[in-house]
Amino acid sequence: MAKSPLRVGFFGTDDDLQLHAVAKEARALGAEDILLRADALETDLPLSELDGRMIYRGIDVTDVTGFYLRAIPAAYAPYLERDDELVLYEDWFERYMQERERASFYVAWLLELQRKGARLVNPPTAASVLQYKPFQLNVLRSVGARVPRTLISNDPDAVRAFHADVKDVIYKPVTGGAITRVLDDETLESLEVVRAAPVIFQERIGGDDLRVMLAGNDIVSSVAIRTPSQHLDFRADPVYSEGDATYEPVELPQAVVHQCRDAARRCGLVFAGIDIKRTPEGEWVFLELNSSPIYLDVEHKLGHPISRAIAELIVGQRPLG
Repeated sequence: MAKSPLRVGFFGTDDDLQLHAVAKEARALGAEDILLRADALETDLPLSELDGRMIYRGIDVTDVTGFYLRAIPAAYAPYLERDDELVLYEDWFERYMQERERASFYVAWLLELQRKGARLVNPPTAASVLQYKPFQLNVLRSVGARVPRTLISNDPDAVRAFHADVKDVIYKPVTGGAITRVLDDETLESLEVVRAAPVIFQERIGGDDLRVMLAGNDIVSSVAIRTPSQHLDFRADPVYSEGDATYEPVELPQAVVHQCRDAARRCGLVFAGIDIKRTPEGEWVFLELNSSPIYLDVEHKLGHPISRAIAELIVGQRPLG
């Protein structure tokens, strides 16, 4: 009797090149791949759970043994841009409630797969935890990693005192999702707005931007990102965003490798993109961890086998950690 092929799932969009790169590697390792589109419920594709069995477009996907999560289901209030302003749809509450129900359905199934021992890269619990940047910083401190001096506050006076002490300060949201900015004189004059919600303020760290990819226990890629001019946040650099950056392989000290492993493990991640600054003085300063980092440009230009490493995680050919 022929042995059934190993079945693994992928959650993301149909046009995600990174997702398809990992799926291709999974097929090369002998697995059958199933793409569960992140917009399946939103676009009326049939997805049902019947007495504990999950059926997607007529296919029973209950027993997939591995899963690569490119997108993490979450509900957001729907908005659009009108006259250079962001405004909610008139039926935003109905849309939001529908999106919340869709996200809950997806995540409940993924949590059940995790409970049954499926190899999720990364589990939804870990991915959701990483939205909370203060937790990440405390984890990094707990493993002995250096992080920038940091104030998280909604107190304008505390922010002014921190700025007076540190001098060169940047700020960003507690949950991420926005580009880092400089705390300049104009922003200092409008600090009263932070009373509504806390903001992360940090010392600005100079030096090389490093992106480290950890799969299980292994560093599978570690590079310095090179662009003609250094930006405060390399994601905002048009050279980087348009795929024109170059990359220089970087060898990490063993102490930094151990800190990467320990931090990822304590955050529940089996695959992580870790952002580090290497200062001109030779210090290694950790900024954050990402549960679904972008890496395909590095893989194409340097040949680092990142997609293969992820595929090995989900099919069981690489230890999770």
